Amino acid sequence: MSEKEFPTEPGADYSLGAMSTENNLDAPNKDVRVPGALMRAEIAEQPVRWRELVRESRAQIDAAAALITEGKPELIVMVARGSSDHAANYAQYLIHAVLGIPVALATPASVHPNAPQLRYPNALAIAISQSGRSPDLIATVESIRAGGTPVLSLTNNGDSPLAELADVAVDLSAGPELSVAATKTYTASLLAIVLLVLRAAGEEWDAILPRVDLLADSAEAFLADPSASAAALALLSGRERIVVVGRGVSMSSAREGALKLMETNAIAASGWSAADAIHGPLGQVTPGTVAVVLTGTALGRDSVIEFAEKAHALGADVLEVGPGVIEFADAHITLPQVPMGGVPILETIPLQSLALELALQRGLDPDSPAGLNKVTLTH
Repeated sequence: MSEKEFPTEPGADYSLGAMSTENNLDAPNKDVRVPGALMRAEIAEQPVRWRELVRESRAQIDAAAALITEGKPELIVMVARGSSDHAANYAQYLIHAVLGIPVALATPASVHPNAPQLRYPNALAIAISQSGRSPDLIATVESIRAGGTPVLSLTNNGDSPLAELADVAVDLSAGPELSVAATKTYTASLLAIVLLVLRAAGEEWDAILPRVDLLADSAEAFLADPSASAAALALLSGRERIVVVGRGVSMSSAREGALKLMETNAIAASGWSAADAIHGPLGQVTPGTVAVVLTGTALGRDSVIEFAEKAHALGADVLEVGPGVIEFADAHITLPQVPMGGVPILETIPLQSLALELALQRGLDPDSPAGLNKVTLTH
């Protein structure tokens, strides 16, 4: 991973505007990097990037939607890994709910020289990757194309092998992401998916754009108010076991939020659907565990609340992220209501921010966690 360098003199401006490459090349102490500065800047710029995605990639999204409206696939196959796999899980729920098309997740490990050629009946493959360079993902897409299935790619690298393989390539327009922990590329993937689904469902851009503005405005309001997550940060401080639970489209947020906590803080965190968490995963809840429950999605909210009740009875402290419907919660991060597809995008912002601040409290650098790389080239 290449590193952007930052000034460290007292009173230095670490705002997004001050973090341009040009500014930092001229910085007097450019050999010293501020821990977490990359992740902080990349979290902060997400609303701007969402607006850029709508402006810069609209024609690509329309071409991608045409693969659905004109090709009329009977199956959509998602190809992804890591954080992008959580975005694929989001797509699975949203496509089911809005378009009524079955969605399956590809199995890259099953693609090898001696494997039989998979044949998908009238399908479309959607491949999601921040870098577009992972060998096993590329091999999977090549195999899918060899079987006659068209491919749509969502990537932050328009010159990547994945983008070149695709019939339609959507640029996520997130700009360079230098922190190891994916933040802006993840939410840009979610936004590209919801825009694709809405356009395939026949929604006009005039109706979609106000929703994106509402989403971006809501995220900017949260990011501008440090007090919004102060109680949540205090609740999570020093904890070694955290379980994050959502339902429906918010299951992707639970998994991604847990991943951010794990990779930046080196703690035991797991993310679950509430429907699954009420069973076996509830066994990991003991006194001192924090249960982070995502209540922003109305569909399935009752099961999230049920998990919160059971976890609370076992001695867990409960942090609610959502509209504030759990009276017994020990802390709340209250977020405004947005349309269903936007909930996982908005609720991911506080989870990213908490992971960042907790890591800094622990004396860790969330930009460069031990043993992790920005791009994992799995074969």
